[in-house]
Amino acid sequence: MNPSPTGSPQTTPGGGLLGRILTMIAGAVLLIAAFMFSLVALGVLVLGGVIVYAYLHWKTRHLRRHVEEQMQEAMRQREQRNGRVIEGEVLGGADYDARPVPPAATPADGRLPAPDDDRPGDGAGGERAR
Repeated sequence: MNPSPTGSPQTTPGGGLLGRILTMIAGAVLLIAAFMFSLVALGVLVLGGVIVYAYLHWKTRHLRRHVEEQMQEAMRQREQRNGRVIEGEVLGGADYDARPVPPAATPADGRLPAPDDDRPGDGAGGERAR
């Protein structure tokens, strides 16, 4: 057996079987305490979130009621138009200016809007500017 230098122990303190068991028990206790703390912290966060949500819900009740009334008014206005919705995209009056009106026009053609004369004229390419 090799003699150890003076002042240095041959084994580390707590390196025996009893030390290992105590270390495992202490680790388990710390792990359980950390888990319990995280559950408490999670509960506090959830409760705080519920309180903030309830507060905001209570404070915005008048705003939500006002928005709901506006939506109902818009629905009533849509229903008053006999359910007729016309959607489209206005590109300009270039189609009206380019095509001459035929002499035997149908009644629907008579309701077309008049072309706007404030638009710029033909460009160098022969097309109207849009």
